Amino acid sequence: MNRPLVWITVFFCGGIVIAELIAINFWFVFALSVIFLVLSIILIYKKLSFKIILLTLSILSGILIFKNSQILPKCHISNFVFYKNNNFSSVKGIIDSPPEIKNDLASFVFSAQELHLRDSSYLCCGKILVRAKGAKDLYCGQDLILKGYLYPLPTSQEYARNYSKYLKERGIYCIMRTDTENMALALNKDRGFSVKRFIFWLKSNSQGIISGHVSAIPASVLEAMILGEQRNVPRIIYDSMIKTGTVHILVVSGFNVGIVVFIVTLFLKLIRMPRRMRFIIAIPCLIIYCLLTGASTPVVRATVMGIFFLTAYSLKREPDIYNSLSLAAIFILLISPNQLFNIGFQLSFVSVISIVYLYPRIKALIHPDALKNKFLRFLAEGSAVSLSAWLGTCGFIAYYFKIISPVTILANLFIVPLATLITLCGICLIFSALIAPPLAPYFASTSELAVTLLVKCSLFFSSLPCASFNLS
Repeated sequence: MNRPLVWITVFFCGGIVIAELIAINFWFVFALSVIFLVLSIILIYKKLSFKIILLTLSILSGILIFKNSQILPKCHISNFVFYKNNNFSSVKGIIDSPPEIKNDLASFVFSAQELHLRDSSYLCCGKILVRAKGAKDLYCGQDLILKGYLYPLPTSQEYARNYSKYLKERGIYCIMRTDTENMALALNKDRGFSVKRFIFWLKSNSQGIISGHVSAIPASVLEAMILGEQRNVPRIIYDSMIKTGTVHILVVSGFNVGIVVFIVTLFLKLIRMPRRMRFIIAIPCLIIYCLLTGASTPVVRATVMGIFFLTAYSLKREPDIYNSLSLAAIFILLISPNQLFNIGFQLSFVSVISIVYLYPRIKALIHPDALKNKFLRFLAEGSAVSLSAWLGTCGFIAYYFKIISPVTILANLFIVPLATLITLCGICLIFSALIAPPLAPYFASTSELAVTLLVKCSLFFSSLPCASFNLS
């Protein structure tokens, strides 16, 4: 069995799909898993039998992981929220995300620890989405007592059900509304995770650096590409990138992770750091960047792959891309098996697999190496990569977004190099503003020019005849 990790991942995903589609008793599957685990140990030296049992065990593991993710503890906050009786409650806990303030309304995730309901107190756990009117001076890690009304997630309309599903994927099962006068600081100390507070502080400062050096619209695109903050990107720009099939550049992914590795290792090389130490130091830098961008699926996938590759290179081993992808997929799904049904997760892996598998075959057909002109060779190879990714993902995009964008292949030839320059300059802008402020304006002006060119290219390609076709 070539690449056993790949097969284990495929069957593990199959188990998650089965658990989603069919109602299966958790303890029955658990008992089967124990039996097959014992059999795998007994038959470890019988190759065929061991392989069959191992793959079956992978399916059962997928079912167990998914079922376990659906089971909430008895003390979970959602068990105290009733559909027909939204009582005024008091919840003690910690702010678990940086508050987002819009129109005098602060929204943040709150990790509950203790609930006061009517005349009773209960120890509890779980996350709440809080909407606090008029709230100010709130920050991640702050220890509070919140007083307000607890509500279950809405399920009345299709939009509400989709939003509820999105919140559940983030571990949020209820909503709380409160006013400023009913909010009180419980303790004078912060008990939030210090690393998390540091990451949010760093992200906030990075946003301040970008907005302070770059004008509004380029800054919004730069924040999306570097930090994963897409909220401020103008709708016309976002729509044009959807039509050209290049909206992926607004999502922090392996593309950005690769540039971070390049910058870190290049800097360490310039100060004559030994090769092995360069790779070792790059690993924590990748983890910090992953947390800084919100640890989205593409970034986690790319970070796990990057760590795997850097570790292999530091040990002087040759890494395998398919094993790296499998390892990243299992890592993500063990933490959150629901990610398998997320379009971002699916496109993230399918696009990479498509490029790895299809690009060498397309390259063998068009023979770009035979071209003597370097520019033509670059265009041919770029077209091959873009075509590989498009062929792999067009079916998913058509199914989920009801759109087909033939112009994607051509648009990527211009937009991807610009995105590379923007990402490189944007990261250098943040670092230079922190350690060498006189250099920041140079990176800022280059970034702004590159973003302007990228936006104009996107708008131009989206306006071409037959650039995209709506299927709905």
